[in-house]
Amino acid sequence: MSSTQSALPTCAEPVLSTAELRALEAQFHDVDLMRRAGKAAAEFLAARTSRDSKIVLFAGPGNNGGDALACAAELAQVGYVPVVVLLADVAKYAEDAASAWNRVQELCVAPSPLGGEGDVGAQSHRRAPGNDPPLPNPPPPGGRGQIIVLHEIPALLGAEWIVDGLLGIGLKRPLNEGYSDAVHAIAAARATGAKVLALDVPSGIDADTGALVGDAVVVADHTMTFLALKPGLLTGPALDYVGELHCDNLGVASIGESAIHAIDCGYIAAIRRHQATNAHKGTNGTCVVIGGATGMLGAVLLCSRAAMRLGAGKVKVGWLADPAPQVDVLMPEVMMGTATNLVASECSAMVVGCGLGVSGAAVRALKTALKRDVPLVVDADALNLIAQSAELVTLMQRRASPTIVTPHPAEAARLLGCSTADVQRDRLRAARDLATGYRCVAVVKGAGTVICDGTSTTINRTGNPLLATAGTGDVLAGMIGALLAQGYEAATAARLGVCLHGAAADALRAHGVKRAVAGDVIDELRFL
Repeated sequence: MSSTQSALPTCAEPVLSTAELRALEAQFHDVDLMRRAGKAAAEFLAARTSRDSKIVLFAGPGNNGGDALACAAELAQVGYVPVVVLLADVAKYAEDAASAWNRVQELCVAPSPLGGEGDVGAQSHRRAPGNDPPLPNPPPPGGRGQIIVLHEIPALLGAEWIVDGLLGIGLKRPLNEGYSDAVHAIAAARATGAKVLALDVPSGIDADTGALVGDAVVVADHTMTFLALKPGLLTGPALDYVGELHCDNLGVASIGESAIHAIDCGYIAAIRRHQATNAHKGTNGTCVVIGGATGMLGAVLLCSRAAMRLGAGKVKVGWLADPAPQVDVLMPEVMMGTATNLVASECSAMVVGCGLGVSGAAVRALKTALKRDVPLVVDADALNLIAQSAELVTLMQRRASPTIVTPHPAEAARLLGCSTADVQRDRLRAARDLATGYRCVAVVKGAGTVICDGTSTTINRTGNPLLATAGTGDVLAGMIGALLAQGYEAATAARLGVCLHGAAADALRAHGVKRAVAGDVIDELRFL
């Protein structure tokens, strides 16, 4: 069977690391990107507010603070009276941020001197619990707006929107006391109804990994990121802080090459092959599923049903359970046999691990599967067995045929010899290490599933918490196995399977489903 090329189509969106973004900004040093960012954020707010709305912008040091100042200036130009809480030494601003500050000063109601120089941790910038100054009332509107600048954190009662411009993509250390006070003030205002817009990235998030940098992290309702998507906005713990994500390229049409891309439902439409008119079950391949030890039959049933539903021409289950089931009454199309017989049978692709167990028979079946010259999906118990055996690791690394591993974070940690927390702190690195160390395509499951083939990394944007239930991983393994059986190249099968898996959950949510089980995801595949 011919193999689909693994190259990503144009619908896959480039995702830039902090280093790549810095290099891109340097290429456009003659363009006022900060003013464009401020204008984009101001237009976002103007579309959702009236001119008498109370908008408070927190401006920290660096370009993120400059973006907030630029946004305030743009708001004032169209009649707003925003409040800027300036928590930075403006003398240390670089050229673009200094220019934004100069624009703000021109529009100030009554610019006040800085309360002190140096870092925001200085006493002059701290909140005094119980003594927070009130949020000032804006002057009567008329023509061009004005800006109120404060140098200490006010009580934010009455604020309708708060803009987080404290710290941006360069953050690698926990916030100090002054900034954490600002984060707590923002959280308190949000709890009383204010909406929060984060500029570029919510303060407290590592833009490269999605990890939380310390305990003080801004929870945003919306994040407007600039130039390109960042990895840390798409995967891991950060997803609970980003809110609705918006990206504005600031008029930069081409951002060059990137090793990381994001995919969504557009990827499915671009990559999914149309069925030939004269197709038959033979042209769609045979997928063999090995697993299902006694007491763990459900995992293989879910896997095989998903493989059948996603278009494999034939699906066969090689059971470890004794006696082996003779039929799946809910999907009688799936053929049944024993693991001993089917693990060496002719097939187009194989899935091993779902409900496999850790018995001697399980190890023998896994060894045989790893030695087969067929595309292979390795999941669940098979991953744990490999993590415990140098012999199985060697068999993995020596495979000539495509191999896809589909661990959740704890399984990935066992394979890498680290902790689950280590994996979650940098999910992209974990996927790369798995792909290179085991010579495979690695799928690190979870919110913002990461797929890596050793050279390129993809982050999936479909899916939702309906997938956070037992058995959905078995469904995904079967889906990817079916795509391999139909002739998709390994990296493409992994990306497409993950994207479809999430899209099924999104469709369930769109239908009003509040709680789902793994079987619901399989049922939804017929409509995708």
